[in-house]
Amino acid sequence: MELILDFTKLGKGDVALAGGKGASLGEMTRAGIPVPPGFVILATAFEKFLKETDLNVEIDSILHSVDRREMHTVEDASEKIKALILSAEMPRATTEEIKKFFKKLDAKYVAVRSSATAEDSAAASWAGQLESYLNTTEENVLENVKRCWASLFTPRAIFYRFEKELHKQKISVAVVVQKMVESEVSGVAFSVHPVTQDRNQLIIEASFGLGEAIVSGQITPDSYVVEKDPRRIIDKNVQTQTRGLYRSYKSGNKWRNIPKARGAKQVLSDKEILELSDLVLRIESHYGFPVDVEWAEEGGRFYIVQSRPITTLNSSEKTKFIRIFKKLFTRGVPLSLIEYWHKGEYEVLHHMLQGATHFNPLFIRHKDGTVSVYYDINSDDTALQPLIDFVFKNPKEFFRLANEYEEKHAEFLQLIKKLPLSNLQKIFDLMAYLWGFMPVLVQVGELRDSTLDKEIIKRASDLRTQFQEKDAQVEDFFSSIIKKYYPKHHKFWDVLRVSEVISGSFPSISELKKRQQGFIFFEQKIILDKNKDEFEKEFSVKIDEDLLIIGDYDEVDVDREAEAGDGKVIKGNTAYPGSAVGYVKIVISRNKIDTVQEGEILVAAMTTPEYMPALKKASAFVTDEGGITSHAAIVARELKKPCIIGTKVATEVLKDGDLVEVDADKGIVRILE
Repeated sequence: MELILDFTKLGKGDVALAGGKGASLGEMTRAGIPVPPGFVILATAFEKFLKETDLNVEIDSILHSVDRREMHTVEDASEKIKALILSAEMPRATTEEIKKFFKKLDAKYVAVRSSATAEDSAAASWAGQLESYLNTTEENVLENVKRCWASLFTPRAIFYRFEKELHKQKISVAVVVQKMVESEVSGVAFSVHPVTQDRNQLIIEASFGLGEAIVSGQITPDSYVVEKDPRRIIDKNVQTQTRGLYRSYKSGNKWRNIPKARGAKQVLSDKEILELSDLVLRIESHYGFPVDVEWAEEGGRFYIVQSRPITTLNSSEKTKFIRIFKKLFTRGVPLSLIEYWHKGEYEVLHHMLQGATHFNPLFIRHKDGTVSVYYDINSDDTALQPLIDFVFKNPKEFFRLANEYEEKHAEFLQLIKKLPLSNLQKIFDLMAYLWGFMPVLVQVGELRDSTLDKEIIKRASDLRTQFQEKDAQVEDFFSSIIKKYYPKHHKFWDVLRVSEVISGSFPSISELKKRQQGFIFFEQKIILDKNKDEFEKEFSVKIDEDLLIIGDYDEVDVDREAEAGDGKVIKGNTAYPGSAVGYVKIVISRNKIDTVQEGEILVAAMTTPEYMPALKKASAFVTDEGGITSHAAIVARELKKPCIIGTKVATEVLKDGDLVEVDADKGIVRILE
């Protein structure tokens, strides 16, 4: 069990481990935003502390005595719980880890900040509820970590959780330890003006000294209003600052007088205002929603020390700030595959490409067990071009990764031959790695008519072919593991999380049945009991059922379905010529492979080696996706059967039993009846 992680190992999906503040700092660090280095003592460390000291039962008992209408019960509970935490001894393993990470940080002074696992969400902002301790040294870091843990139970924090009806939820706390910036000027910024709520304006507040003076309301800062488009400063309100809060290394922070000539000047120059505006808008673009950030400037460079969603905007306006997710395909996908898919493309790929890009897939499971996959490839940090650019600008790194990929693939193939439960976490990590490299193999391996390095393209294409067998293999392994160790839960194998199987701690049967009826998986969370409209509103996203056109498909008409002669046709690309007439059999999930009859037209999102018995029976194949090197195309050439690939819509438009003609010479499927 990991107790501490560096910012570089965390992302916005890690709120349950690192809290809102820790997850946000990790997300920005990995996105290339200038964030002072640091690490997070995870919520697991706090929970380990409570368990090993037997405090969890006592704390629960004390909280049950709270009546928020009687303030004295809140204050009494707070005093008792804080005293218990501060007097208990921290586990030795935790203290040693904290000391090790502190030394690696190589900082004399750090900020130690509480980061609640329910913090900084769009529904409830914990800003100001928990404690922070500045100017912390190696000598008092352990003490301040415990004080952060205890701050989860201050009177205002206890009252807040009852007021926001969070008292029935599991709330834990992580602790952020971050190198302190020697800030000469600092402040806050809002990517949307919080007063006028004008979406085309952002506002920056700036003061000399530390930003705590602004946050606490003890000084009146400069304020600058910047119009986003066109980018220009439209209002400046310059204040005369007579004193500033500065770090005193003897006794915390100290107020100092500021000479009148300096204090009357504009804190940030116009050039700095626009530079900081660009940085704030980068953060807003990355997250896809309005943000409130704390910033500091040291040595002429800006640093972001915190970012959170703006929670005070009119809800009716929020829909303007949305990420648009387009459908890639629908097929049978178990929850375990969804998990390593997300981890691979969101975390592993980001690390491989040194932060150049990442992908954030969204998954919707339907009642029939199929899963639709969506991507938001519509912003600078979730784009395909940076991926391709990275590969061809860093050929040595690509070939190093390719060699590493083959080694991990071989290790994976060996591990899945065995069924000990202890292999499962390793296999999950390997699959996440292999899947993380998949976008590189797909996008680079399918480049055609390119002047780019042919050796890179060929290597990517060859490795992609190797990958195509893995999905079915790991699904079989996962199903077999559950059947062997947890036979009572085997009927739910496709809706179990990997962590649940490793720990043997499963949700209730009623929850598993709900999962089987359908869920949304987004940013590592399983979302039940929300329809698409409710999800879009809560997460400020738009789910577009139009199919995602990427890569080689840019040159193909997006409108794949058109009237032609007496019937409808679907257009695609020819993988092998010829023609055939037959009845359609849609094969999306693995359990339908055996239903294909001799002479039928097999229609699938894509095919894998396990489809081979069905492909031999079918008279022709039609797929939504794939290129010339896809499995369906290769098999079609081997079996000399008509094949049309890349239709994007065949599984949506066609239905089981439709009589169709596959005219692969023209790349057309005609619906006859």
